[in-house]
Amino acid sequence: MASRAGSPWDDVEDLEGDVHYRVLGLERKASADDVKKAYRTKARELHPDKGGDPVAFGKVQEAYEVLSDPKKRETYDAWAKDLKFRYVRGVAPRAEGGEGILLDEFERMGISCDPLTQLVITCEVCRRPSTKECWTCGMKICDFCGLKRHWKGSVGLHWPLVNSDHMRERLAKRQFEEKKLEDARRLALEDPNYRNEAELQDIRKFKDAAVKMQENPQRKVTFDMELGRFYMWAQTEAYVYLAVYIPTGYSDKEIILEANERAILIQAEESPPVIDRFLSRGLSLEEPIESFVTDDNRFFTAALPKGKMGEKWDALFEGDPNGIRCLEPPYHIKEHKNEVVMEIVLPFWIDEEDVRLDISEEGFECEVRNTTHLKRSFWQNKSKKGRYQAVDLQECAWSLDEEVSGKDETCKVLLVNFVRPPPTQDEIMYKKGNRDDNQTKPRRDGHQRKGVRFFIEDEDEFGLEDVLQALCFLDSGETFVPPKPWIKDAEPKVIREFALLSPRVKELVEKMLGESEDESEPGDEFYYKSHEAPPTVY
Repeated sequence: MASRAGSPWDDVEDLEGDVHYRVLGLERKASADDVKKAYRTKARELHPDKGGDPVAFGKVQEAYEVLSDPKKRETYDAWAKDLKFRYVRGVAPRAEGGEGILLDEFERMGISCDPLTQLVITCEVCRRPSTKECWTCGMKICDFCGLKRHWKGSVGLHWPLVNSDHMRERLAKRQFEEKKLEDARRLALEDPNYRNEAELQDIRKFKDAAVKMQENPQRKVTFDMELGRFYMWAQTEAYVYLAVYIPTGYSDKEIILEANERAILIQAEESPPVIDRFLSRGLSLEEPIESFVTDDNRFFTAALPKGKMGEKWDALFEGDPNGIRCLEPPYHIKEHKNEVVMEIVLPFWIDEEDVRLDISEEGFECEVRNTTHLKRSFWQNKSKKGRYQAVDLQECAWSLDEEVSGKDETCKVLLVNFVRPPPTQDEIMYKKGNRDDNQTKPRRDGHQRKGVRFFIEDEDEFGLEDVLQALCFLDSGETFVPPKPWIKDAEPKVIREFALLSPRVKELVEKMLGESEDESEPGDEFYYKSHEAPPTVY
């Protein structure tokens, strides 16, 4: 059935995704030789020098350029398939990011297309097509049972349709984000003290949290995540490494480090301290503390010599739960769509009566007699405050099982199963059952990645994990690498070869060794200056 005059479908030239084949008079299964023959024929017929139409000749050239290149043709055919099945119920949709991949391919290969897509107007209650008269063909809207039969073919399109600049808007948004990052890099080079809006918010939050902490008489033995988010730590046999992001660090303000055997203070000049805590173990006073600082004084690291070589620190500061803000947490966690499984290895003599585990809507706390104390908070969707649930408390469970460790030693494993609640009606209706949880949270790093860690105490907002990995690798020749939350099914691992480190960690290792110091410029995010200072009493 033909569309009525003035239909918006008239503006969409490649509705079927086969315009290049039609221009050359070919079937989609045509061979490469068929493409060449058809091009020669059409070129002779439509060449402007022989009185042909220049516009039609241009379309022939464009079609040949795409179909004669195997990679471009494959991308174009994928685009056609995407058009055909995008809104057909019962056909599996493209994976998330599919349109973005096609955009990348089209941009990279220089294939032109009209990025208009057709937006289906559906009922806000049942999500089926609207029951109004279809202005595209004038017929009554078909029932759901006839949806596929009416999609394409001899019968016209019977859903009410409007043209949407969906893909053009996505492309513009991507280019805008890239422009913002480029502007930020340029401004940082021009002014090392430049701060974007997100960084200014971090400064405000930090100052509020620091002032509040200073009013707490137990501040030196109290963990506060509002301040804890700005540092992380790791350890080797000889050292405890501390990586700190100092939100109030400026190129013209010194970083102050004061430490003694059982306490440490780190702050920017004329600013509240980021860290002012008692250490959980003692430091050695026989050697100085080596530190690195970036040229803009925003990133600071310190190598704290252990008072007892080989002693394992369960926590960095006195009063902290075990392993909090540590590069290698004292548990293994695996996230799935409907549940999160956590494993904690315990000594073989631990029994169930030795374990106390409390799970609430905010997080969990676990105490194992004379062994460990864990306390973590679930990530919360602040945009759904009062309505968001991280776990279904009735379905969560734990067990204690006997197993054999990797060292062939008998041990106990505490297995905790955090069950996510069922998707809400809105998530089922509008987001295909995908929850608005930590796995779909957009990151603020400018890379359009999604996913943050299940426990907020494990999240790395400032790239401190890469710094700690570089420090540990330089010290012991190996480093623990936690899985990134935006990489699906990633597993934790220990890396012992330089070639297997991430590009970012390699870059940091080289800069800390001084191999590329001459190539660094002020304003480089990780341009390190190193110095040694003896522990001081304060």
